[in-house]
Amino acid sequence: MRHKVKVKMPVKKRGFLRIKKTVMETHTVEVDDKTSKKLKRDHKSQPYIIEEIMLYDDIFFDD
Repeated sequence: MRHKVKVKMPVKKRGFLRIKKTVMETHTVEVDDKTSKKLKRDHKSQPYIIEEIMLYDDIFFDD
């Protein structure tokens, strides 16, 4: 069975003054069952990013 999964992939784009930069874009890809389960498991075990930590601090008033 095939599953559609959203993944972030690095893409090189030209910015201001035609300087190349790498940005992360979300793409939808089709994968099989085994790969889908692996991606879900890896996504759950990712650490929090700085923005999420700051958001949780603001919500729960932790200093």
